[in-house]
Amino acid sequence: MRDRIFYGWWVLAGIFASYTALVGVQVYTLPLFYPELTAEFGWSKQSISYAATIFFLTGASITPFVSSLFDRYSARIFMIAGGCITVLGLLAYRSMETLTHLTVIYIVLAFSQVCAGQVPTILVVTRWFRRYRGIAVGITLTGTSIGGAVFPLVFNYVMENGGWRDAITVFLILCAVMMLLPYIFLVRSRPEDKGLPPDGDEAAEAKRSSQKNKIEGPTMKEALRNPAFYILALATGALWFTMNGIYNNQSFFMSEELGLPRSTYSLIFSAIFWFAIAGKLLFGHMSDRLDKISIMILVVILLLTGLFFLRLSSTGNLMYLYAYAAVFGLGFGGTFTLIQLVIAEFFAGHSYGKILGVLTAVDVACGGLGISVIAEMERIYGSYLPVLEMLMGLTSVVAVMVVVLYRIRRNQAKRLQPATVVPDRCP
Repeated sequence: MRDRIFYGWWVLAGIFASYTALVGVQVYTLPLFYPELTAEFGWSKQSISYAATIFFLTGASITPFVSSLFDRYSARIFMIAGGCITVLGLLAYRSMETLTHLTVIYIVLAFSQVCAGQVPTILVVTRWFRRYRGIAVGITLTGTSIGGAVFPLVFNYVMENGGWRDAITVFLILCAVMMLLPYIFLVRSRPEDKGLPPDGDEAAEAKRSSQKNKIEGPTMKEALRNPAFYILALATGALWFTMNGIYNNQSFFMSEELGLPRSTYSLIFSAIFWFAIAGKLLFGHMSDRLDKISIMILVVILLLTGLFFLRLSSTGNLMYLYAYAAVFGLGFGGTFTLIQLVIAEFFAGHSYGKILGVLTAVDVACGGLGISVIAEMERIYGSYLPVLEMLMGLTSVVAVMVVVLYRIRRNQAKRLQPATVVPDRCP
């Protein structure tokens, strides 16, 4: 009988804190600074959006190369480097004066996302947990939504008592504490580093090792011959184009086109992520009991409905904005979780890391393009309303793609052995 807590839970606590800070600040809070930069420096929203796009495109271009190193070297070392880069990048952000300076900062921050972001985070968690992997991954992904829900409130509080440089200083300190301390004192790359098996269960690990070769999953070459790979790339890329593009432009839409004060749209930002937390937990729980692809169809429909409410908010009725925050937030959280689960549904196995790295790079690139494309369309049309209508059409097409995925998976299930049909395991 064990009288100590399995060390993997301490690793998970460290991962939770660090990933919450990394994504919560860089991805979900920095867009709140855009109107402040426009007001102080006179930069156009398009110029700021282009700099943010470079952040995502840089990350997408280097992710496949850096990810290949995590199997050969300690992922923890990369994470510590990512934490240091984050602190230095935010320190430079605090003294920023030119648009070129902003662009360089975003390029630097992109390296921190690759070194400490989604791929190494999920990799470390899946190494430490097998039997409790679903719970562990769910907790990890929930952290990003908590960061997105809490940090905008912190931003609003600091802005009421100071300026945007003061706010950056606060987030710099938060990242230093929430990332570097856990990486140094809690996180370890593998359970073997502590002389432990995954989940701390020697019997389960021995059984798993004896069955190791029964579920290998497709190779990268086999994945590239599977039409599901390309449909997933298109569908998830379109989803990130929509979600990331909307999120990084909605502060401009709400402040300039709707005329809302900072306190109101900061609250909307926060509400989206409280509902995203509920979405991740709810749909993650449902996915353990129901068909994952069917649930993904549901969350895409929620995203579409949320965009519809955002379009209606142009009438000036705040209730539509709150409905947008609730419905889009649920869909956002569910989509984030289901993308990971559906990719594993098709491609889990010994090449899962490579396949996930490629698909993640596609998603990050599309998310980055969404920021600048939406900003440019607003410049051309003079309003975000036609953009919202375009995104509603795109999301409708994604729903059809997911239905096609369902049919592909059903047809493949007829030809494959049961052990390899739904391999909810990662290496």
